[in-house]
Amino acid sequence: MQFKSTIFAAALAATALAANDTDVPSSCSISSGATATAQADLDQYSGCTTLVGDLEITGDSLTSASLANVEELQGSLIVNNASKLNDFHADSLKKVTDTLSLQKLYILSAASFGALEEVDTIQFITLPAISTFTTNLKSANIIYVSDTALETVNAFTSLQKVASFNMNNNKGLGNLESDLETVSDSLEFSSNGNDANVTFDKLIWANNITIRDVESASFTNLESVNQSLGFINNSISTLNLSSLSSVGGSFSVVSNDELTEVDAKNLTSVGGGFVVANNTDFKSINGFSKLATVGGALVATGNFTELDLSSLKSVKGGAQVDTSSGNFSCDALKSLQSKGAIQGDSFVCKNGATSTSIKLSSTSGSSSGSSSRTATSSGASSSGSVSDSSDSSSTSTHTSRGAAAADFAPAGSILGVFAAVAAALL
Repeated sequence: MQFKSTIFAAALAATALAANDTDVPSSCSISSGATATAQADLDQYSGCTTLVGDLEITGDSLTSASLANVEELQGSLIVNNASKLNDFHADSLKKVTDTLSLQKLYILSAASFGALEEVDTIQFITLPAISTFTTNLKSANIIYVSDTALETVNAFTSLQKVASFNMNNNKGLGNLESDLETVSDSLEFSSNGNDANVTFDKLIWANNITIRDVESASFTNLESVNQSLGFINNSISTLNLSSLSSVGGSFSVVSNDELTEVDAKNLTSVGGGFVVANNTDFKSINGFSKLATVGGALVATGNFTELDLSSLKSVKGGAQVDTSSGNFSCDALKSLQSKGAIQGDSFVCKNGATSTSIKLSSTSGSSSGSSSRTATSSGASSSGSVSDSSDSSSTSTHTSRGAAAADFAPAGSILGVFAAVAAALL
């Protein structure tokens, strides 16, 4: 025991010695709490190749600022609330071990980090005048860009993997092309320019993806998503997901008014809810012909005449299919439900002419029961009821439990569907 303690103490001593054995002179170490408020404060580091500590730049004296000659910052670079700063340059900087943060710089129009290759976190927040920034970024963990005036971003073209990539509320942003291959946490692009176009054609895998408010989106090589994948409130006309084979959580295509086609011909499994709702021009939902299993609920609402789920074998949640078109047939889905392939405790299939709903027993799970003109709502406790009605205005309310509720609970109205989708995704 004493021998082990001696080894452990020696290891600690060696670690401490290594930590103190550095070539960085004391003049290149930033004291805790120090701030730079003038160019002279930055010039004192011009002889440093490596700078150690957190460097904060702030105040109302700087109009133009630069950090010259520093190639590595072992800490964070924070430029915050410098009210008169118009431009900032750190073109020798190759590495920032912690955070590069630009925040509340209301007249900053340009920022240049032309040599920057490696950083842990980028935070650009509230930069209403900035039109461009440049990097040579190859490695990053978190990227967050919000409330800027950026129009085109070319700063991440060499970046291949991140944990989190979030760009939101950049109202002038029109185009984003990225060579990202993996996103280990989340990719979100939302509330940017009205005509925004996003291209992630080298992305193979991501944990979560949410795309909102874009005119076009391209994911031609995306193969799998671990958790959720959502396209919400976009003006996309077509969506190519032809390489996608699996989604571990929910898959949602909601409120894309100009959408006419989704190609997900190789998608075989969705672990959570499968939701295609309120896509006004999406008449033929035929891009999911290989989808075999849905781990949550199946929800399709709109004005579609075709819903091709010809390979579907199992839906662990309930199903709600509701179209205003009178040409849609519920026969295929009714057949699946009768075989027990739709396992949740509610089934609704309604078109512009007919309505079929089934409320299963909350105890036995059986679909047997009495027939009536009006479907029993979620109060039944022992027997179910089946309704076939030519009155398309009739409504029924259902509660889905078990696997369906875990990811998405089908509601009895379209508004309920959207509320549930929002709750699941936000």
